Amino acid sequence: MTNINEKRNHRNKLRYIVPIVLILLIVAAILVVPRYNRYLREKRAAEVKTALEALRSGVDQSWKNAGTISGITVEGALKDAGISQKVLEKWQFVIAWKLADIYTTEMVNKLKDVNTNEMVYVSPYRMIMAVATSENPLREGTKAWFEGDTNTYHGFGIDDKVEPDWITMFPNP
Repeated sequence: MTNINEKRNHRNKLRYIVPIVLILLIVAAILVVPRYNRYLREKRAAEVKTALEALRSGVDQSWKNAGTISGITVEGALKDAGISQKVLEKWQFVIAWKLADIYTTEMVNKLKDVNTNEMVYVSPYRMIMAVATSENPLREGTKAWFEGDTNTYHGFGIDDKVEPDWITMFPNP
């Protein structure tokens, strides 16, 4: 008889313990999963922004040293920037250079407005962009970019923009 009572007590305990454990697991998942997803998003956003910053810095340095954009290639700039192979597998980079006459016009216009001996910066490129490849855990085609004219970063993990303003970027295609 005692054995039967012990089995009943054990079943009654299990009847309460199993739902409590399930509820605890569900609550833990509700609290942990969004935080983990946010952590992954921030990590991936930092990875691409760091790569864009390194590429931008390398291109700017090459341009300043050479005095021209001639000879600067995306592949060479990526290598000079020291961007890892892991990042290169996940992101494809592109630089949209300005035409020489546009760059010269912008430089002349900025120099007209300068009254002191301060540095005048006119970017030789419209944008440096990173686009997610099929190897990226993000959706293929996800973009992050640096706009040379406004000196700002946009896209994935930086702001809510999904695409650049192509008409502003390339007004006369």
